[in-house]
Parts: sequence; structure tokens; C-alpha cells
Amino acid sequence: MTTSISTTDRTLMLLPFEEWISISAAAQRADIDEDAAASVVRAGRRRGVLRTRGKGPAQQVRRIYPAPRRAPATPKR
Repeated sequence: MTTSISTTDRTLMLLPFEEWISISAAAQRADIDEDAAASVVRAGRRRGVLRTRGKGPAQQVRRIYPAPRRAPATPKR
């Protein structure tokens, strides 16, 4: 069985582990624009893979989980 990794997960894993970097540096590392980087950062925070600090252009991001992961799905009623 092969496992496929999503584009978002692949991009998240390009970010340095336990090192603070700016959103613009994250975008350069992942070779995406800053709007796309902001979207990836939001997804990473929801999944528990990233932490952020600061606001606006000074915002920084740090990967806190060594592998891709997803938050557990909530059961539907």
C-alpha cells in the first residue's frame, strides 16, 4: 500500500523543525507566494504541526511536530 502525502503536508515538512522563521522566509523555502504560505500556516496550526508568534509582516512560524499529522476527525451526528 502506498501512502500519498498532500501538497500542504509536503510544504509543512519543508519548514525547519523547532526554529522560528518569518512567513516570508517560509514562503521562499517552500517556493510559494506569501498568501499561499499564510494558508499553509493556518492549516499547520489547525493540525498541531506549527506554532506562530507575532502579527502582520513580523509574524513568525515554527514547526513543532516532526511529521505530518491531522487532527482527529469529529464524529458526525
